[in-house]
Amino acid sequence: MSIRDVTNQLHQLADELEASVSGQSSDADCRAALKAYLQLHMHSMASLSFYLGCDETVFRKEAVPAGQLADCAFLSMMRELEFEGGSAAGYSQQEHGTYNALQQFGTVIEGARL
Repeated sequence: MSIRDVTNQLHQLADELEASVSGQSSDADCRAALKAYLQLHMHSMASLSFYLGCDETVFRKEAVPAGQLADCAFLSMMRELEFEGGSAAGYSQQEHGTYNALQQFGTVIEGARL
């Protein structure tokens, strides 16, 4: 694979990512597309670094952790959906949480009544 092939592959990856997340894509589809893009991008960067004369194993080792960034980025959205599912079923987070202000602090907190 030549440098031109690698740079073309990088452009193609960006185009594929744009195509897979535009329109009516679900969060799961977007997460999978971003994860695949990050991993393939790091592998392409490893190929490019080989041609530039630097150590490509650094990029290859970071390809999987880079893909895991997508999971971390979507974690808060997944957690929100998890709690929304509970409230849609008639339960709230307050009913299942251990936080109870009246038990912990009483009825007065620094001069204010609850």
